Amino acid sequence: MERLVIAVVLIVVAIAIASLAQRRRGASATAVPRSELPPVVDLAAVGIPAGPALVVFTEETCRTCQSALAVVRGPAGAGLPVAEVPFGVEQELYRQHGIDTVPTTVVADVDGRVVDGWVGSVDLSGLAAALAQAVPRAD
Repeated sequence: MERLVIAVVLIVVAIAIASLAQRRRGASATAVPRSELPPVVDLAAVGIPAGPALVVFTEETCRTCQSALAVVRGPAGAGLPVAEVPFGVEQELYRQHGIDTVPTTVVADVDGRVVDGWVGSVDLSGLAAALAQAVPRAD
């Protein structure tokens, strides 16, 4: 009987610790999902002289951010310029564009209008379609 009581106490303590850890993890300003994209990105402010371009809002310790950057900097990005906007360095750009979740990846056309984007992982089929819309065709 004594072992049963000890086991129950240990389970309750483990649940309490897990619950506390989950609450602390959810309190991060960059972890509040909003899932909205800015309608326009100021390309000059993120270091791109002219569009179209890919812009990835990141945070230094975010592994998904690094994956998103690898996708858009690779062949899937069609050789477009890529701007990385790190949270700790460019907080004003985050406020200006209403970004509160990382990674947020957007495809901007020549005027900086956001054609499409993703909060979290980049969707490759969606990326291809967005690039087709953002890149002017040479007819």
